[in-house]
Order: sequence, then structure tokens, then C-alpha cells
Amino acid sequence: MDGEDSDWPAEVTGVAAVVNQATDIGGWFEEEIARGAFDSALQGKIDIPVLFNHDANQIVGRTTSGTAKVWVNDAGHLAYSFVPDAKNPVHQHVVRSIQRGDITQSSFAFTVSRAMWSASAKYGDDSYRTILELKKLYDVSPVTYPAYSGTSVGSRDAEAIERERAAIIAERSAGSTKQADAKRLINQALKKSI
Repeated sequence: MDGEDSDWPAEVTGVAAVVNQATDIGGWFEEEIARGAFDSALQGKIDIPVLFNHDANQIVGRTTSGTAKVWVNDAGHLAYSFVPDAKNPVHQHVVRSIQRGDITQSSFAFTVSRAMWSASAKYGDDSYRTILELKKLYDVSPVTYPAYSGTSVGSRDAEAIERERAAIIAERSAGSTKQADAKRLINQALKKSI
């Protein structure tokens, strides 16, 4: 890098996740992040690494070391920055790829504590997930393939999402059965009173 550092940035910033934007996840459901969903995950002392492509072997910053920051910007999106080290080979690769325009978007790894499932015009009943609150934010990452197109410089656990969706459907079915049973009992009682 000697002699090539004149255009080396003091900071790299990005948007890891956007709110109020639907995205297709895996071809069977859509997802949207509600404004405020990141707030609880960013409370207190947070330890969030900035990784390249969610790879723990390619760390470019960390909030606890002071080499990265993660916050919610004025638009409600999840923003981040990191201080690149011109002598670190991983940073050289990532930062130069960003500068060249080869890497232009970002993502985030997370788990969900609260979500709401509703109908999607594209996939039908119980196929639109609105994330209301994150349980944990594991990392933010400049990535080659983002889940949300509005990001700049979601990893997804498809099985966990499917379990969550199945649980919601089962809960709704149980509620419908209880409602049907209640209606049946009320109708029986009404017939007996006539």
C-alpha cells in the first residue's frame, strides 16, 4: 500500500438495513422491518463487529474496540461505520472493492424477538413478515449479495423463519377452532332457550 494511500478513506460508512421497504426472502415470503425495530438491540453496551460478507474471519471493525459505530440514522435505518487500516490485508481488499464499486451494499445478521405475519399480495396468507423488534444484532457487513436492495456500503436463518411462521399459523388455527367452538356452544345454548 506504500505510495498508494493518498485516496485511503478515514472512515467507511454504510446502511446495513432499511425500514419500511418490502423485500422477497427466498421466494415464499416477503419481509419488512418496522421503524424502531433496531432500538432495543442497540441499548446499553453493544458489541457488534463489522464483517465482510458476514464472515467472522474477515473483521474490519468492532464497536467495543472503538473501530466501528452502529446506530439508527434520521430515516430510521440501521447505519454503521468503520475505521479502515491501510496495513490490514482484509481492509485493503474490502475498502478497495468498495472504492471501485464492486461492493455497493450491506446486510446485517440478527434474530427477531417480535414480528407480525400478515397476508402478502404476492404469496398469500401468512407470508408477509413485519419485524417489530430485534432480539440480537450479531453483525453488520458490506456484502456482495444483500437481502434489502435499499442498503448501501438480512443473513437469514430460513429454518427459524419457517418455524416462526408455522407457529403463527398454528396459533391462528387454534384461535379459529376456539372461536368456532364458542359459536357452536352459544348456538346450542340459544336453541335450548327457545
